[in-house]
Amino acid sequence: MTQNFVKLEGKDYLQNFYRFKLYNKFSKTYLLTTDDGNYIFVNFSAFKQLKKGKIENQEIYSNLISSGIIITPQNINKIIKKTIKRYSFLSNGTSLHIVVPTDRCNQLCTYCFASAKNIDDTETSSDLDEPTAKKIIEFIMNSPSKAITIEFQGGEPTLRFDMIKIMATYAKKLNKTIKKDLQLTIVSNLTKVNEEIITWLINNDITICTSLDGPEHIHNKNRIINAKEGKRIGTHKTVTTWINKINKIYSEKNIDLRVNSLPTITKYSLPYYKEIIDEHLKYNLNTIDIRALTRIGRINEFPELTYTNNEFEQFYLNSLNYLKELEKEGKYVTERIKKLYETKILKNVPGYHTDCESPCGATTGQIVYHSDGKIYTCHEGLGREEFQVGDVTKDTWQDIFKRPVTQKAILNSMLEQNVKCDRCVYKPYCGTCMIENFYHLNKFNFYPTKTQIHHSTILQSNSIFNKIYNKLKIEKNL
Repeated sequence: MTQNFVKLEGKDYLQNFYRFKLYNKFSKTYLLTTDDGNYIFVNFSAFKQLKKGKIENQEIYSNLISSGIIITPQNINKIIKKTIKRYSFLSNGTSLHIVVPTDRCNQLCTYCFASAKNIDDTETSSDLDEPTAKKIIEFIMNSPSKAITIEFQGGEPTLRFDMIKIMATYAKKLNKTIKKDLQLTIVSNLTKVNEEIITWLINNDITICTSLDGPEHIHNKNRIINAKEGKRIGTHKTVTTWINKINKIYSEKNIDLRVNSLPTITKYSLPYYKEIIDEHLKYNLNTIDIRALTRIGRINEFPELTYTNNEFEQFYLNSLNYLKELEKEGKYVTERIKKLYETKILKNVPGYHTDCESPCGATTGQIVYHSDGKIYTCHEGLGREEFQVGDVTKDTWQDIFKRPVTQKAILNSMLEQNVKCDRCVYKPYCGTCMIENFYHLNKFNFYPTKTQIHHSTILQSNSIFNKIYNKLKIEKNL
């Protein structure tokens, strides 16, 4: 192709900070990305001109301006707006508020990162009381964020359904004056609910999320009730019965909702990717979040259930390929993590998923309130003193963000703190869980290639950019 060379070195522009990689060595095509999530593929000639700081081709110059790789008076405001939008999760205020009515649970799941207490443990456990419950709601509703999601978790939150009713009712009452975009949700194992509880939750617009790890032999391997005399009771039948009942009520009331489900994948699950997805289809669950283990809490007692990053990656790829097969049959299931990365890369907006951002969202995007009123960076940090950032009975929002613990959490979840991450072309789309780094790798200054999120980002980004590159290759003969 004949290039139209023009002497452009006298143009008024600055190079934006960008990361790069040789994407295709045969065509000598490079991928460049910026912190605001913009990207561009360029050939070797364009890359060489950019590196020299002497752009000689008008088309290259225009493309680099439109992608924000170079900054001019004409595009600087656009770049600023994109950067603000990309990092809006830092400036909007904390939006996800997880409340723990009790740290007791009737189950003894092998991978529980909350390390919940036994249901009968009244000595070391902690249950919420009404004054503290109302303090928590008042604190939440004072968040600077215009959008507020209150999520009841545990332990098993329905063990203190009385507190959930008090908090949900109080939050709605306060919101008549405060006027936030208020959403309420509950994460329950569904083994302690009844018709009255479910009816109340649905009538009060509280969405319901549970865990379904797959068919009975998979689900009951991990999600069990630890009954008296050491008897272990599987929960699959109870959970699926309630999923069907709840979805039926939604349908009868013409409510466009479904129970949300989060399967957690252990080593035992790896051969059964088809069966796990089919189980979700069986119960009309059209969204699946294929979630790796969180290496915190009880899972460390079961090393036989853990796997390597490569093993999980292969399971994930098998799952995606099976989802493609199902699409051809007219069966559609959305995989939430894939959709998250597509949103971040293709739409260039944050995914609002704390682990997949930098910094991770601990305190800035998510906060957890224990049943004693203490405040923690996130659910993974619950009950761990080094991640306690405040107390609703005595602190304000300003107090929380002045705390060294909060500042340390934010700094240690910034990928810029690690040289290898900061040089990676996929850094704008990646994130980390600083608590998992701390407990699994024994230090905050983590090893990026050992984290699951690193591997997920590489996999997802390669998949998305391969499609973009192949389309450009056809269109522009790269």
